[in-house]
Amino acid sequence: MTDVSTKTAPTTPFTSFTAPRSRRSLIASVVAAGFGAGMLPAMAEAATSPDDAATIFTVAQTAEQLAVTFYTNGVRSAQAGTLKDANNNGLTGDEINYLRAALIEEQLHQLLFASQTGVPVQTPNKFNFPANTFTDLATFIGVQQTLEGVFDSAFIAAVYEFGQLGRADLARIACQVAMIESEHRVLGRDILVSHNLQAVTDPADNWTYAPQLLDSVGAAPGIVQAAGFIPASGSGAYSYQEVYQYNPSTKMGTDPLNLGLGDVAAKILYQGGPVALAAMN
Repeated sequence: MTDVSTKTAPTTPFTSFTAPRSRRSLIASVVAAGFGAGMLPAMAEAATSPDDAATIFTVAQTAEQLAVTFYTNGVRSAQAGTLKDANNNGLTGDEINYLRAALIEEQLHQLLFASQTGVPVQTPNKFNFPANTFTDLATFIGVQQTLEGVFDSAFIAAVYEFGQLGRADLARIACQVAMIESEHRVLGRDILVSHNLQAVTDPADNWTYAPQLLDSVGAAPGIVQAAGFIPASGSGAYSYQEVYQYNPSTKMGTDPLNLGLGDVAAKILYQGGPVALAAMN
């Protein structure tokens, strides 16, 4: 598959992304746009020329900003009781904490990658989301599944590319991040079951092997753009804001947007960084 960058990817009008879409339907639409039929459903071919580490870190940091923006607004709506299912039921306390934990983890990932790029906030830092994403639970989880599916694939690709670059230390970190993104995906599917939006016989943990649907990390921005998340447009765009900063010295963090992160953050393990952090410097 040809590598897709933000310079070459076609722009899909955001109006085409107005209903819940699964990860598979998103990738299928991208395939239809001409990104390569071989990408679905089989594993993507490995990029013959891997992205360099700087590119991987930059793309990863931008992806984490998108994730932080998504979960920030999801937590806000859930706390306000405006994110509801078809029966007008909001999220339970446990389910809101799932989102809070995901938000903290995505922010810590963003901070990690920012420490490597030297750029606190990458561009783009504003994103579009489908109509009703933060009021309709089915739409919200549909978007979540799309994003986490792309992130899973991108970090799997990063593992392989770091391997090609002879950086086993960085491959391990990419693997550590990919595992957490996959946890977010499963918890989202569990919420669907709890709200009768998915059959109980369709288990949340339904993958034997996480699929790699991108052949390189550099392909991820094109997928995100084709889905309509970028470039941001109109008054409905959402801006990235840093929501949590962990201080390893005090073992405490900040919650500037009052999203109720404190008690959850205290339970997030290894907040200071992955095991191999020292190898990145």
